[in-house]
Amino acid sequence: MLTGGGIIKAIMARRGFKHRRSEDQFSVRGEYARHLQYVYSKEYSTQGGLVVDLVYFAVDILNEKLVIGLYRENPDIENGIYVNASRAVDLRKFDVESIESELDKLVTSVKDKFK
Repeated sequence: MLTGGGIIKAIMARRGFKHRRSEDQFSVRGEYARHLQYVYSKEYSTQGGLVVDLVYFAVDILNEKLVIGLYRENPDIENGIYVNASRAVDLRKFDVESIESELDKLVTSVKDKFK
């Protein structure tokens, strides 16, 4: 089931996100660089400029949870953070449906309201 991280990789590819091998490019003043395992990104052009979604996956071993986080920002403006949120999935319930469900709740559509 978990061979090669295929579930997460396939889900994110279907959603149009790209996996970046180096998380250094996602280190925003260091807050989001610790304990990251996978980071996926997707860019959108809006009337208000560029919007970048960074979706990260980390594991909370103590609580046996997969943490899925969203960091949505406009990197061209200072304090251009629109969303900084996360959700968690119990590792015993790790399957395609649970990951898809949490991503649907977390990664909402980008609208041109970002100005």
